[in-house]
Amino acid sequence: MRCGKAILKAKVNSRQLLTMNVSTLKCLFLKISFYCLLSATCYGEMDVIFSPDSDIQELLVDNISRSENRIDLAISSLSSGKLTQALTDAKARGVDIRMVVDYQHARPKSSVVALLKEEGLKIKVLKGKAGGRMNNNFAVFDDKLLVTGTYNWTNKAPKYSHENVVISDDPSVVDSYHKEFERLYAAKDQMAWASSEAVSASGLSRPWEPARRQVRVPFSKGEIPSPRDMPFPESSRGGRAFVDVTMEELNLLFGPESTLSKEERNDLWKSQYKGKYVWWNGVIVYRGMTNFDWYTLKMGFDVGEAPEATVIFKKTYLPQLTMLKEGDVIAYTARLNKRKSFGSLYRLDNGDILGKLMKMAPRQ
Repeated sequence: MRCGKAILKAKVNSRQLLTMNVSTLKCLFLKISFYCLLSATCYGEMDVIFSPDSDIQELLVDNISRSENRIDLAISSLSSGKLTQALTDAKARGVDIRMVVDYQHARPKSSVVALLKEEGLKIKVLKGKAGGRMNNNFAVFDDKLLVTGTYNWTNKAPKYSHENVVISDDPSVVDSYHKEFERLYAAKDQMAWASSEAVSASGLSRPWEPARRQVRVPFSKGEIPSPRDMPFPESSRGGRAFVDVTMEELNLLFGPESTLSKEERNDLWKSQYKGKYVWWNGVIVYRGMTNFDWYTLKMGFDVGEAPEATVIFKKTYLPQLTMLKEGDVIAYTARLNKRKSFGSLYRLDNGDILGKLMKMAPRQ
């Protein structure tokens, strides 16, 4: 279309082309080539994508992973584990990341924004005027590519929300958004950031630090190590009453294979297990995706097996929970609340994440 405009600017038609000599034709085609080149340079490319028909989250992850120097983000909210992990990975490889986030989303101390702040991302938190919001949602990658639209950087957006983004590398458009980001980033930060040395109620300094610990242990499918084979941090005990029992051992007492009567199981549960804490290793079979179950994981004791327990974790672990995915193996503590019965799982609450277990690297 733009090349067609170049031809119109040259003020020629098909009849005139037939009467032109070689020299004039060469000159004309040079003009057309110049206008096409100028059009591509000035206007760039633009694309529009809609979800959930297309995976906008993967598009964002891809652009984050491709960025080499800088990423500037102005987003209203962030709870996607994939996007959070992609940003921390980019920061680790030296990409300079600056963010402007809405105050209402960043305010909870357990928000993902607090974790990213600890990871070294440069973050400003803004409020709107007269109770308004910072509702921008755009990203500028390496000062060259813009992604903007309604898309929210949340766990629900990829599958459940009708969203859109516009992608452009038009220099004039990218520059406009870059200038707006600089204006927002220059504003006064509205967040009184908590000290990184704050002590949590459990007595742990920086409560999210244990959850970021990655423990390398040898395991393969169906061979998750027993917590008895791993050191249990005494600082994680916190004066709580623990019972030394594995999920498999509980199944022998309270599962379908139990030889105890219903009354005996009830009495045993109440007298020895209910309200006590356990430290277990397990695989995530299901991870909560909405506001109502963000803090909930369904855990199994073998990779590829059905869940055995529903564990509700403390709200302070929201940043870590958003970065975990189904199939991850974690070490955790939690309080036994309800025993397993026909049609229901063990239910545990007040959970702490001790670390994510990783396969041990093979010997060279």
